[in-house]
Amino acid sequence: MKKSIFLFLCFVTLLVSAQNTVSGTMLHDNVERIHKIYVPSSYSKDKPAPLLLLIHGYSEPAGWILEYTKFQPLAEKHGFIIACPEGKINKAKVPSWDFQSTNDKGGLKDIDYISSLIDKLVTDYSINEKKIYITGFSQGGFMSYIAGCSLSKKIAAIAPVSGLMPSSDVFKCNMVHSTPAIIINGDNDTAVAYNGNQFGKSVEATLNFLADFNKCDKTPVITSIKDQNPNDDQTIEKYAYLNGENNTQVVHYKVIGGTHLWPGREGNNSFEATPAIWEFLSQFKLE
Repeated sequence: MKKSIFLFLCFVTLLVSAQNTVSGTMLHDNVERIHKIYVPSSYSKDKPAPLLLLIHGYSEPAGWILEYTKFQPLAEKHGFIIACPEGKINKAKVPSWDFQSTNDKGGLKDIDYISSLIDKLVTDYSINEKKIYITGFSQGGFMSYIAGCSLSKKIAAIAPVSGLMPSSDVFKCNMVHSTPAIIINGDNDTAVAYNGNQFGKSVEATLNFLADFNKCDKTPVITSIKDQNPNDDQTIEKYAYLNGENNTQVVHYKVIGGTHLWPGREGNNSFEATPAIWEFLSQFKLE
């Protein structure tokens, strides 16, 4: 009997999730772009909702990151909308984000797409424009940095996961306000090197840049986080740069032994990134 009830509840949860997820398209730069939107059951036009932009990694369809990060229960609990834009299909015939193609103003076309999607969502839904956030994994982590810098007037705080702040000549970080950031990387990530590579700055250099920009304390408070899976070879350290302008913080979770997986996903279970990200981001709003 208990098993039947459990299976029924799982079915109801999946059904609600499916009903609340909307697939859509929009034309941008003469290309039809795909996106997924998750709208919480409590959504009402009378109460503007925060918006979380959730950006997928290389080769992932938009819906995948929505499933493996499991932000939906938090969206139901706290009443925020989740938007998952999808990268263009590349020559390998998989979704990918383009860090090179620019418009006539020198801005990245894919950032223009994300900006246009924000505008569309603000028109289609009741959005709290002071509480728009961005997070993403791998290529989506790179995009989180770029959007936080390039769309600073729209985005309140950022949460890159397994990404790097780009170091290419195309990218310029032009934030116009203090920008809280929660940054999560594994130091055993062979796909996105913790110490940086030809595509991006090291995590340490990025933390120093953001802490300095936000006028945070130069020396972080370092604490050990409880390991949720003591049987693996991973541990977690938290670096918190505090007392920034407008109470801004820059926080880094270093997953020691962590690989190229969203923390909390199967195979990387020492730390749950999803609740930590929302708890951090939701503290802040555009001033």
